[in-house]
Amino acid sequence: MLRDELIDTLRELALEDPQVQALFLGGSLGEGAGDAHSDIDLILVVEPADHRAFVLGARAWLDQVAKLVHWFEPHPGLPLFSAVTKDWVRVDLTVTVPGQTHGAKDRLKPLMDRCGAYEALPDRLAPRTADPAKVEAMVREFLRVLGLLTVAVGRREWASAVTGAGLLRQQLISLLIEQLDLPAPPGIKNLARLLPPKDLELVTDLPLAEPNRDSVISTNLAYARLFLPRAKALCERIGAAWPEDFETATRAHLRRELGVDWAGPALGVVE
Repeated sequence: MLRDELIDTLRELALEDPQVQALFLGGSLGEGAGDAHSDIDLILVVEPADHRAFVLGARAWLDQVAKLVHWFEPHPGLPLFSAVTKDWVRVDLTVTVPGQTHGAKDRLKPLMDRCGAYEALPDRLAPRTADPAKVEAMVREFLRVLGLLTVAVGRREWASAVTGAGLLRQQLISLLIEQLDLPAPPGIKNLARLLPPKDLELVTDLPLAEPNRDSVISTNLAYARLFLPRAKALCERIGAAWPEDFETATRAHLRRELGVDWAGPALGVVE
């Protein structure tokens, strides 16, 4: 059963189940911006008295109409589930109760609604300013991974160094998304839809580290030159603390151990 047929079948299942008060399609499909590769994001509403039992039986509920080959709880203890069917249709399911449906009318498509949950939603979500604590943690993690470059180079652990560069790349992409002040945290599989053209071009053209000394050093420095000024500007805008001492220590550490500085050309390194 392919995606669109499965959505219709799930709607019919919800209509036949008296426990289900509402069923919404979220994600990019719910926003009307999905494509052939979009997954099914479901928000299912039940009464509080039925919630625990429904959460415990969520897999069995989906299994009624779709043979599941994968079932995962991304955050154990929370009523959020990720599944893959035998036809490789991806389904994310959140089970909630009336009054706790997070979202807005422009982000959710009602498949069925017995309790008026859709009408209770705002038309749209307000812009969300980046969380200062989250951004500060992001900057600190970037500096920590950047400083570990000396370990990988010193031990000639080129595979680990490539992995570390990948972590810095992901932090940069996360920062570019965070500075957009989007109403809700988005997925990262839709960068072409999320990022402004200039930032999308920047991400697309980022160098990829190869498993050798020159490449991993030059790639780390390139990411630092892109990430740090943008991160500092975002911190200033939202009032986040900048880890000045950590930045200074990391910069001195790379100068001392590798003879490089992200503020200028890498010394003795081919770029």
